[in-house]
Amino acid sequence: MLIRWSRHSKQRFAERAAKLGINYGEIELAVKKQKVKLKEGKKKFKTIFKIEETLLTAVKIETKEFIHVLTLWEANEKEVEQWKKK
Repeated sequence: MLIRWSRHSKQRFAERAAKLGINYGEIELAVKKQKVKLKEGKKKFKTIFKIEETLLTAVKIETKEFIHVLTLWEANEKEVEQWKKK
């Protein structure tokens, strides 16, 4: 499945990469695995995942052909609790 990144998500990724020392491959793999996937609309989803010791959240549009990552941030307390439950 192809993963595309919006301009905003690329900028947010660059900030996280500099801070956490991560790369696109790690995030793309986690986004594909979708350990915690929450529906936000018809084709829009929020995915919560862990890279090293940091929990991150990505909002994406998903179809059978591709995943389009819209934004990326560090998970808040509510999202951390949702991740721990699954």
